[in-house]
Formats: sequence, structure tokens, C-alpha cells
Amino acid sequence: MVHFRFFFVFACIMSSISGCSGGSGGPSGPGPGGTPTGKEGLSSLQQLLKAYGDEKKAAPAKIADLEKVEPVYPGAYIALVQGNIVYSWGKSLSSSGSDTVLAYEKKVPESGGHVLMQDGTVKEMSAAEFNSAKKAK
Repeated sequence: MVHFRFFFVFACIMSSISGCSGGSGGPSGPGPGGTPTGKEGLSSLQQLLKAYGDEKKAAPAKIADLEKVEPVYPGAYIALVQGNIVYSWGKSLSSSGSDTVLAYEKKVPESGGHVLMQDGTVKEMSAAEFNSAKKAK
């Protein structure tokens, strides 16, 4: 029993040292300090908006509207609070919005990156593509 406890404590310590992910946090892993990547934040935002819309029958109008669901969608919430994701508040997902940008990484207008289209797809755009794309208003 003592050996099992020692092993368990040792495993917990090693997991916390390695970041609990077992990986390096590469392109598909979390960004620095556990911050979600832009793509992760946008994917989480898509899930959040779908769930929020299903429940409330409306889109969130401000960050405070998301505080109750933050524990379920921390990637989206953190990205929005930190300003890494820009979202058109009050705009919801729409199956007819495949050509309309609903949210995007803060860097996209200058250097390109990931965007969330109003139909719920996350894709990559260059700065030129983004600047000429239709935005949710």
C-alpha cells in the first residue's frame, strides 16, 4: 500500500511538471502557459455559441453573458477575455453564413490566421482574404 501511494504521488508530481499533456504543446496543443491557440479558441467558441443559442435562443451580447458557461468552454472564454479572439457580439451561428466572418484571431487583419465563419466552420485566411471578406454586423 505504501508503494502504491508513493507511485501515485510521484506520478502526480511528474504530470504537473510535464504540463499534464504528455506532449510539447505543438501546433495542435495549447499555446504558452496553457493559453488556447487561436484555432482552439475559435473551435471552442463555435461549440459555445451553438450551445448558448440552443439554450437561450439568442447570441451573447457581452462577455458577462458567458460567465455561467465559462467552465464548460474555457478555451473560448479565455481567448475572448484576453483579447486573442475578436467576436461580433450579438451575432449567432447561421447555416447560410459560409461566406461571413463571425470571429477571428486578433492578428488576422495584419498577418492572416484562423477565422470562425458564421456557418460554424473554422478556416485559415490570409490578411488580404480577411480584409475583403464579408463580416457579421
